[in-house]
Parts: sequence; structure tokens; C-alpha cells
Amino acid sequence: MHAPFTARAGQATSMTTFGLRLAVLLLPAVLLLVGSLRYHGDTGQILLFGAAFQMFVCTLGLLTQAFWRRSVGPAVILFYGIAFAWLFLGTSDREDWYLHLAQALLLVIPLSFFAVQTLYDIGAPALRRARLLAQRLADRKEWPADLDACRTLPEVKALREALHLDAGPAIPLLHSPRPPVQIAALAALDFRKHWRPGQAEAVLQVALRAEQSAVRAAALSALANIEDRVLIESLAEFLRDPSSQVRRAATEALLWDSERRWAWIRYAVRRSLGDPLCQEDGPLQLCGQPLPGEAVDDLTAWASEKGLLGLRAALTLGRHYNQALAEAVDAEVILSLRDQLADPHAPPVLRMELARLLNSHAQLERETLHHLLDPANPAPLRLIAVEALLADGQTSVEAMTALRELARLPNREIALATADVVQRRLKVDLGLVAGQPLPPLHSRQATEISRRVRSWASQYDLPEDPAQPFARVENRSWHSIGEI
Repeated sequence: MHAPFTARAGQATSMTTFGLRLAVLLLPAVLLLVGSLRYHGDTGQILLFGAAFQMFVCTLGLLTQAFWRRSVGPAVILFYGIAFAWLFLGTSDREDWYLHLAQALLLVIPLSFFAVQTLYDIGAPALRRARLLAQRLADRKEWPADLDACRTLPEVKALREALHLDAGPAIPLLHSPRPPVQIAALAALDFRKHWRPGQAEAVLQVALRAEQSAVRAAALSALANIEDRVLIESLAEFLRDPSSQVRRAATEALLWDSERRWAWIRYAVRRSLGDPLCQEDGPLQLCGQPLPGEAVDDLTAWASEKGLLGLRAALTLGRHYNQALAEAVDAEVILSLRDQLADPHAPPVLRMELARLLNSHAQLERETLHHLLDPANPAPLRLIAVEALLADGQTSVEAMTALRELARLPNREIALATADVVQRRLKVDLGLVAGQPLPPLHSRQATEISRRVRSWASQYDLPEDPAQPFARVENRSWHSIGEI
């Protein structure tokens, strides 16, 4: 029942609008026609000809529907201007109340249309609607318990659309003592590009003073599209914020345009990569954007640093190259990565990350893998090469030799990783639970597994015919090898 009623209501509204537009457009012709009947002689004929001309143009516009496809304002100004000129020139020697009334109508009506059109052009209705929506949000009593859910309210979306010309109506909401109101206002300003003087600075002050991490994160998202270097450098300081949510928002706000901003934020990025507060963040979130060459060079240099900075720089490079290879396998990029992997002077942590990356994309050649088995390479890198060689199901004397050497190393972390490879690739049960992470390094289980993998390595010396012992080791459990 509601659909027909709505259709009828819409049709009635359309007909009303059509009637009003038609009346406004025909009014100049009617005024000229009445004048031609009121005055005789040459004056009446001039006004009658003007009325006929107005009717002809109006009819032509109606038949072609030119007046209904766009705003009627320009047509009104044109029609009324022509009619006023016609009336003024045709009755310049007369003084009559009707002439003054007609001239007033022919001036006031188009000026009114022009004023309304100007208000729409400068966004006055949208600004008024934005103020009403902002006041509605300020007076709202019920808010979602989750602050992040405040960003998706229908009122927030409506306010965002109404703020397309000016962010001013939302700025007072930033000073509200209620965090939901602040987040709603900031969400309406999300990723805004055009700011008037002082508005972006007001949002930055909210980010600096807010106690709630959700408010700070929303403020950073609102400023993600600014172009002012001073403000961008201020945003970069949030890369070391105590809240992981804020750090993630700062990374997304800054790195989406890293090609232009990297020179401004590189020192802040370096400090954040080496800050122990951020060690759980892992690699930088690249937001789907590739890093510029300048950033890649900096991260490569930082990867040679010791500690957390070198580790996170290498992980970030790994994510960058993985993203590049996922989009398209570039032969030049592959060759460059292989060269870095084979370079003994390259940072070890970077070489290990590149080895994992190339192995996951099946871009490691057997010649390169055999080169990585050399004892001069770091143990984790040798272990990656061993597993890659054993993964194709073929027995490799060099890989098995390196695996046993790694199993004998007095390093519990390496021992656990080696035990994982032995159990998965050689089917030797060393006590690890399939599908579960490796046990903690200082647990009793880790101690026992380390002892078992060292015992496995000492059970067999390298034979003249390596295929026979390796076949004998397969499918044997730790209990079948024997206790020490």
C-alpha cells in the first residue's frame, strides 16, 4: 500500500514543480500581453510582438525539454531581462502604475532567483544542514559502547557529506568533553584534503591532548591528506605513541603517500623502528602502497644495524618486496634480490628475510640454495636452504650434511628449528606436536627436543652411499632410535 502512495506523492510533487516553473517562465509574456491590451498604437504593437516572442521561446524550450534538464535560474534571468528591456524601450514615454508594477516584477523575480542560486553555489544550504547535524550530534544522549562504532553512525555519514565545502561546523564538536562526540566529528572529517586556516591545527591539538587512543587515532585519520610539512612531521611523532592503535593509524596516515613525504618522516620512522615500545608491531604497514626508492635505500642501510632497528627494517623490506612480487613477477627485481641474498656482506637478517621471500615465491634456484649451505653463512639461512632442498623430495648429500651440522650447534633456538625440519621433512618423530608452534626456549620440552635432535645427528656419520642411511632414517621415530 505504501509504494503506490509514495509514487502518487512523488508524481504530485513533480507536477507542482512543473506548474510553478511554467508559471514563472510564462509571467513575462503575460505581463507584456496585458500591456499590449492596456496601451494602444505603436506601444501596444511593440508589447504584443514581445509577448509573442516570449511565448515562442518558452514553447520551444518546453518542446525540447531544455528547461527541465538543468536549473531554471539562467532561463528565468534571460527571459525576464529580455522582457524588462522590451517593456522599458516600448513604454519609455509613458507614466503608469502598471508599468512600474511590471518592471518591479521583472526585476525582483530574477534577482531572487539569482540570490538563491548564489546561496547554493557558495554552499549556504549545505552549511546550514551541517550545523544542524553537528548540533544534533552534540545533543545526542545515547552512543554505542564501542567508540569505534561511533564512526559508522548514519548521522556521521550525513555530516561528512554536508562538510564538503567547509569543515567549520564540525570544529566546535572537537572541544566536547565527551569522546563519542569527538570521534563522530573526526570521522566526518576523515581523510579531508581542504582545510581553512587553523582547522587542521585544531584537529592536531585534539590528537595531542586526548587521553583515549580511539580519539587520537581518529584525529590522525582526519589529517591523513594534509600537505603541510610541519603538520606531517608532527603526525610522524605518533609513530611512537604508547597505543598500538594510534601507531597503526599514524602509519596508515603517513605512508599512503610515502613517495612525497619520506624525506620529511624518515628520521621519525627510524626512531620508531628501533623503539622497544614498538617491537610487537613487526614490519611497517604499507597500506598497499609501494615504498619509494629512497625509502628502500634507507631501510636497506638500517637493516645492517644491530638489534630491533635492523630486524624491523629487514621485515619491512620483506613486506615491500613481497607486495611487489605479488603484483607482478619482475625479472630485474628477482635478480636484484638474488644478488643481495648471495652477497656475504649484506645484513644477515635481510638475507634471511629475502631467502624466505624468494622461497615462498619459488624463485630460489638450486645453485643458489647449494651456495647458501656454506658454513660461512648464518645458521638460520643455511636451515632455510636445507628445507628448500629437501622440500622437492630429492635426497641431497650437502643438505643432509648441513642439517646434521646445524643439529649439533649449541644453540637451543637453532636446535628447535632444526628439529622441526627433521620431523617434517624426514618424518623422524622428535616430540614436536604437528601444527603447533615450537615450545618456549626455556621449557623442559624444548630441552628434551634439543637433546633428541643432537642425538639424532650423532647417530649417523656421513656414509659413502648417502642414499641408504637417509632412507633408513625416514619414518623412524625417536623411540626407535633409542634413548641416550
